[in-house]
Amino acid sequence: MAADFLYGLLPDHLVLALMVALMLLEILRAHVRWARPVFVAGLMAAGAALLHQWAAGYGAEIVAGEIQVDRLAILGKGVVLGCALAVAVIFVARQTYKHWVLVTAMLYGAMLILQSAGFASLFLGIELLSLPAFALIVHAQGASPASEGAFKYLVLSSVASALLLFGVSLAYGLSGSLSLAAFAQALASGGAQAQAAGLLVMSGLFLKAAVFPFHAWAPDAYTAARLPVTALLASLVKAAVVLALVRILHGVVLDAHTALAVGALAIASIVFGNLAALGQIRFKRLLAYSSVAHAGYMVFALADTTGGRADDLLWYTTFYAGGTLLACVSFAAICPGEDDSLQWLDGQFARHPVAALLLALAMLSLAGLPPMPGFFAKLFVFKSVVASGHLLAAILAFVGSFLGLAVYLGIVVRLFRNDLPRPVTRTT
Repeated sequence: MAADFLYGLLPDHLVLALMVALMLLEILRAHVRWARPVFVAGLMAAGAALLHQWAAGYGAEIVAGEIQVDRLAILGKGVVLGCALAVAVIFVARQTYKHWVLVTAMLYGAMLILQSAGFASLFLGIELLSLPAFALIVHAQGASPASEGAFKYLVLSSVASALLLFGVSLAYGLSGSLSLAAFAQALASGGAQAQAAGLLVMSGLFLKAAVFPFHAWAPDAYTAARLPVTALLASLVKAAVVLALVRILHGVVLDAHTALAVGALAIASIVFGNLAALGQIRFKRLLAYSSVAHAGYMVFALADTTGGRADDLLWYTTFYAGGTLLACVSFAAICPGEDDSLQWLDGQFARHPVAALLLALAMLSLAGLPPMPGFFAKLFVFKSVVASGHLLAAILAFVGSFLGLAVYLGIVVRLFRNDLPRPVTRTT
């Protein structure tokens, strides 16, 4: 047991040690230039530990009914750790120690979620993921519109937590246990109370994942944050919450009514997110509605009954997070100021060919065009859903995905056009 606690949770211990190290460096007034290298080194050490566990095929129940390290936990932690590491490496602007401490706390919460076998640890992980995200939105921005976006995120995140706890309390009344396995058995048994518990738990996580119509916080929060924080919200937070759904519903086959409700929400999220993104003139707001649409694809995978739900969503979160991070860093290279108006992309291939090409590739991947990674992410989901007998829903979702082509291809066209006069000055 002691060996499992030390080795099984070694990546988590390293992330926690990183958080303490960053705090000590700030207390000792070390120069801020050390913050980023220390952060990157800590995450690389945690990544090496994860890689060793995956290569060894490691799996163990660390705390009975609460903490379990398995393949899903190891790969999921690799996804969220990769998101944090990518943001640290590709966004070169110098950040304060507080910024990196908050990101480390978010990462620790995400890792705790992904190895949870019970609702107690899962809830702690979700809160540890959400509260630093709220602080990051307003950090180093003073009195600004960021406060409004962060407040909306905090309030609606609290509502999501309340929905989750209501659902857990109903499930506890049925099973007498807080373990996810007992929750799955309660759902499988059927009954009005079990269905209510499942819908409340899923609704809470849908709100945190910005699934329509639970998405109201996302546009303001994404817009209010600085671009590196927006990248974290769209990648690390999204991946952790979606994979939390996989952890909770692992092995659970949704009944016909629940599958119908989930499918309807997924299709509505895809259509609404793509339609809303069409009219956006700001990059971060466009990313927010793109996030709503992609949340629909991810939720759609929950209707799978073939057993491939976990693998499909691991691939989807990886490819979506990669495309979003690439889009954010490319936009930052083209438009280094705080003004994220899409007009600054007009004709930028002539001035920033590498960044413009990378942004175009990221947009094509998010659009799901072959042979980009995003195409295969959608293909895996649709293939599993069709194999599960939801052909009509898959057709509707597929048709809705075409609406996104206009959004992403519009960005590509802007980058390569040269027929419009461009402003000579911009706000920095």
